[in-house]
Amino acid sequence: MKKIIYLMILSLFIINKGYATQEEDDLKLLEELGIAAEEQVEYKYPDIKPEARLSLGYRSIDVNGPEQAFEYEYLKDFPVLGGEYRMFKYPHRLHADLDLNSHKDYHADLSYAYGDLFLSRWVDNTVFHNLDNIELVNLDPSSATYRTDRRDEDKNYGVRTGMNNLMLRLKTPDFPAHAYFRAFHVDKSGESQQRSLLGSGYYNDIERVTQERKIKWTTATYEVGANSHLGYAEVEVSHKEKRFDAKGDDVIFDSYGPSLYHMSGGVFPHNQVPELRGSANAIKIHSNYNQRVVASATFSLKEKENTTSGAKADIFHASGFVKWTPLTRLSFFVRYFHTDTEADNAGTASITDINGIVTTYPGTVKPSISKTTDAISIIGRYRPEPGVTLRVKYLFESADRDNAADWNLEETTRKNTLALSASLRVIKGLDLRTEYIHKSTVKPSYSTEPDSLDKGMASVSLTPARGVSLFVNYIITREQREDLDFSTTADARDRNTWTDNLMGSGVFRLMDNLSMTASYAYMNYRVKQDIVYGDVPVIDRDVRYEDMAHVYSASLDYMPVEKINILAMVTHVRSDGGFYPGSGDLLDPVSISSFSRQKIRETVYSLSGDSECFNSLSCGLEFTYGETNDLIDNDNDSNPDGHAYIVMLKFKKMLE
Repeated sequence: MKKIIYLMILSLFIINKGYATQEEDDLKLLEELGIAAEEQVEYKYPDIKPEARLSLGYRSIDVNGPEQAFEYEYLKDFPVLGGEYRMFKYPHRLHADLDLNSHKDYHADLSYAYGDLFLSRWVDNTVFHNLDNIELVNLDPSSATYRTDRRDEDKNYGVRTGMNNLMLRLKTPDFPAHAYFRAFHVDKSGESQQRSLLGSGYYNDIERVTQERKIKWTTATYEVGANSHLGYAEVEVSHKEKRFDAKGDDVIFDSYGPSLYHMSGGVFPHNQVPELRGSANAIKIHSNYNQRVVASATFSLKEKENTTSGAKADIFHASGFVKWTPLTRLSFFVRYFHTDTEADNAGTASITDINGIVTTYPGTVKPSISKTTDAISIIGRYRPEPGVTLRVKYLFESADRDNAADWNLEETTRKNTLALSASLRVIKGLDLRTEYIHKSTVKPSYSTEPDSLDKGMASVSLTPARGVSLFVNYIITREQREDLDFSTTADARDRNTWTDNLMGSGVFRLMDNLSMTASYAYMNYRVKQDIVYGDVPVIDRDVRYEDMAHVYSASLDYMPVEKINILAMVTHVRSDGGFYPGSGDLLDPVSISSFSRQKIRETVYSLSGDSECFNSLSCGLEFTYGETNDLIDNDNDSNPDGHAYIVMLKFKKMLE
């Protein structure tokens, strides 16, 4: 690591020295021509008083039923704290912001700069996610062959996720050269449900188990780099390290019955979370933007490793970009990508029981797939008239795989994509945009990948009157796949997919102190395909799966007097989904579709207001109510009804 940093700094020093010499030659030429360099007038920065804000309050919660009524809220009573501080006294700039709803739900932002020589920023976003506790359904309690064991009854699950982002940048005085450091941490802690298949794991002895799993996962990414403008080009070199560490219950031990490989059974690990490592070195080169021809290139070498299993991958990536603008109204863009992935894994697999006894499985592990991918795209953009833009894009992609036959995959896949789009300003206040995409794939990799895809998009932005803004967007996608690839039969046929998305919104300024926003979204996803079950193939023809959702939202912002502001919002979601097999094996004794049928209604109401209570002291009150209703009340799903209230009282004070 130290060697890499030293080489990057040394490279920039050598290049900068050469560029500085060129700059001195340019100044000397100006003097010989009798042209004096323009004198710079020193700018005097104004004096700005620091500003500060402090807020205190309390957040009260009432929950009835599951906590999914507010999926991303920590539903516990907690005092709230907030504050902001701004200071500008050149060359110093400081800004701090804190918004604390609980110790598992907060936002912090701190930035400091010294002129343009040093920049820094640290951001911490922490949220809490309420997770499901899925109840297993035992269709035959009297059976000794098929059993269920629910070890986490009435357990509430949730995970706290903290995302920390740090950026530091140094700049050389009076020269465009920078060195930077970036760090990104994601910490997850809490409990989630682990669902496992125990017993002996075979058809005559199956036990389905749910239990608590403690999570303490950390993903850390560090990057160091340097860049500079060097005459006609900009150059950047960087090095990145990434780590994923799993603590808590990184592996779970349970008792298994006798099986083919363990005649006496025992206590063995399962559902292990692997630890991962990775690094990357990259160099980027970019020409000046003020030329008719602009070019850039990126080269990177990456190394990835699963330290738990020993699997490794070396990745080389190269990309290039050229922009040519022969006319003011006409531009062409060419992009090329090349990626080489060399993957390797251990040839054998073993398992270690709780007593440390190692058992190596017979046979060999399938070799990892190494792959070479290439892609080239050509884009043309033409603006025949002001307010009119036409685009055409062609993309060709190819993938060549090693060891593909071991995984029942195609050795080669080719894709061709054509896209046409147009943007048009019909009149002032009316904008239209349309796009059509067609993609064809030769020898798709997986059965979920289509042979052909057609996608259309149209949007309208309208401002019919002062204070009124409307927007509508519609996207339709159709996918088709013929001759599905199942390992046990070649008789499976088609897979067809339909996706429709509609979104509309409107902003209405009814009066100077009253505005309203309304929106609607519709999402529909449908699949119809053949599915093959079992080692002795049973083909289920034209099986349907569908998801559909309607989302309604409205808000009202009202300021009856200068120092009082009221905001009211409501959101209502209607979601439906289902899976509809036809094979008798999936319909008796209970249809498997009953486990996936969904018909849920979710509603959230919120009302908040701010008012000045005393001199420079404002009082705020927020009330939020959310409810979830399962309209089916199906015993085979885990969607109980629930609702929750959140009330927050906050006092804010401006400090001078």
